[in-house]
Amino acid sequence: MHAVLVVVGPLLLSLALAGGAAALAAHRRVPAASLPLPVAGARRRGEVWTGLAALAGAGTAAACLAGAWQSREERLVVVLPLAGATAYALVALLAEATWPRPATRVRSARLLVRSVREGASPGLLRCAAAGGALLAAVCLLGAVLGAEDGRSVEWSSPDGLATWSAATFPGVALTAPIAALGLLTAVATAAVLHLVPVRPSVPAADDATDAALRRVAAHRVLRTSTAAAVLTLGGLLLLAGTSGGGLGGDYQVAAGTWRSSAPPRGWRALAGVALWSSPAVALAGLVTLFWPAPGLRRRRTTAVVA
Repeated sequence: MHAVLVVVGPLLLSLALAGGAAALAAHRRVPAASLPLPVAGARRRGEVWTGLAALAGAGTAAACLAGAWQSREERLVVVLPLAGATAYALVALLAEATWPRPATRVRSARLLVRSVREGASPGLLRCAAAGGALLAAVCLLGAVLGAEDGRSVEWSSPDGLATWSAATFPGVALTAPIAALGLLTAVATAAVLHLVPVRPSVPAADDATDAALRRVAAHRVLRTSTAAAVLTLGGLLLLAGTSGGGLGGDYQVAAGTWRSSAPPRGWRALAGVALWSSPAVALAGLVTLFWPAPGLRRRRTTAVVA
């Protein structure tokens, strides 16, 4: 139940960010009448597929949340962001795999060498790599430090007379499904990022417009996967900090004789850092999720906005 309540705050904040992002996109949007028909069609196709991907991701996340509410299964909560991102990336992969090919008998192609780095924002790529690496490190550390049940963490007094246990801790029972979904999300996202640069160019679009269309497609899937990893990281830090900071205390060794025991200061310091950094990490994930794609400016009649 505690894990379910943790989701409510980010969901409310995400609604506000979504509203702001939608208003910005509407303000910067170039009317379809100002674009060549093939360009307007390509943008409309991208928006339709983005809507389908968003519905798939939101539906998957909602199913996880409903299942967690019914079964009180916390694993369904911790995998919620990555499960939604996986569904989103798979739909985006289908969209790129079915990108229309030129129908004319005489075909032309620009002799340009495109790469993933040209399609996706370098800053967002670095954020994705950093978020994925930190998430993998936290999962590995939690699996090592967690108790045998995979959901709690324990601390025993030096004399072995007392043991404290705290849950929910990101042990192997929680981090194993996160690692599996994280890998699946990374593979699907990488596949999309490699298909975007090699898809056929849009007819009647100049190099800048075609590059903007590719940039938006890559940005949308990359920001979703990155945000999911960062949000998951924030949730794991919250669980680790809450449970890891509650170990230790006084215990009785004989009638009228009490002792106290607590983990080392380094352990408590790390638990405090994890606890207090988790809101900032979660906020960074939400901001990433709704960060607009860098398209052409409105004054250029070929602008494209995520």
